Amino acid sequence: MKIKRLEYYDRAKGWQLEPVEFSNLNLLVGVSGAGKTKILDAILNLQKIASGESLNGVEWEIIFSTKDNEEYIWKGKFNTIEKSETSFIYESGSEDQAEILTESLFLDQQLLVKRESTQIEFNRSVLPKLSAFESVVEIFKNEKLIKPVWNGFRQINHSDETMVSQKQIYHVPFSLLLSKYTTEEDIINSEFRTQVKLALVYRNVPKLFEDIKNKFVQIFPTVEDIKIESFNGYALTEMPNAFKEFPFVYIKEKGVESWIDQGDISSGMYRTIIHIAELYLSPNGSLIIIDEFENSLGINCIDAVTEDLILDQGDLQFILTSHHPYIINNIPMDYWKIVSRKGGVVTVRSAKELNLGKSKHQAYLQLINKLETYNEEAEVA
Repeated sequence: MKIKRLEYYDRAKGWQLEPVEFSNLNLLVGVSGAGKTKILDAILNLQKIASGESLNGVEWEIIFSTKDNEEYIWKGKFNTIEKSETSFIYESGSEDQAEILTESLFLDQQLLVKRESTQIEFNRSVLPKLSAFESVVEIFKNEKLIKPVWNGFRQINHSDETMVSQKQIYHVPFSLLLSKYTTEEDIINSEFRTQVKLALVYRNVPKLFEDIKNKFVQIFPTVEDIKIESFNGYALTEMPNAFKEFPFVYIKEKGVESWIDQGDISSGMYRTIIHIAELYLSPNGSLIIIDEFENSLGINCIDAVTEDLILDQGDLQFILTSHHPYIINNIPMDYWKIVSRKGGVVTVRSAKELNLGKSKHQAYLQLINKLETYNEEAEVA
């Protein structure tokens, strides 16, 4: 999916995102605390809502297109429940769970689903009482007109793979995945994390893996080879079952006899290969979210990966945040989204709206001055 416009209000946490327009490449810049990460969190929260989660006090309106270029408008509102400070986990369907008060979904300006209180109308037909906690996207995910929306939200890729997390560990043995996902198309369109896709390509589509590896070696010429294999640093009996077949990244450097396993690979190298793999292995129409793009990347990584994002967007959408002068200076100002906050209200403006200079250098200097001004205003508020 590609987001065109987003408006978001979190009443429970007391912050609001004013309407913001997105293009294929979006660089969110602003001082610390301006709300850049909150914008990413809002998108990820909508992904959760689309999958059936209840989020207390959230109100939203989003316009987006699917991979078939169909335009949808989805908006809704949960009620706000005052929760005790010690209440952290709410069971699905419990009295503490927020209900959806209103919700609507449009396709090309035509109303598909309308919800008011406990009544849902789908294609002009009033339906029996359904879950008050789950979105219509989740409830009707198998309907022909709704499924592209559900699938679209599942194609939001939050690129935070600095190390292997529990989310990446699959209970299904990797050998079974290898036998099922054998083609490039199947792997790209799967819902696995990037590292798992990379491992499947390594075994089943070696030519594509070679392309990814060559791109990485151009950035790190000291690297001789890359492989993706199960971890062999401990006896299998000493490892959790989930890790026994999980594929890890290994690199071989020139002049070094042994392979370097993922635990000893620099975070910059690891993030770089994941970012490169995302460019190759994300389905058409995917949205890739990267918070603090420069984190753990050396200057050689930043240079090459930033250029790839600019030149090789393909049919992907990127929403990035960054403080790094190199990244800001090397992404055209047309893609800058300047984020500011006054109290609990987050606002996003384009470089054009702020009348920034025509040259990159002039625009960057003016941007720095603007950010300092916004920071002073936020502190006063």
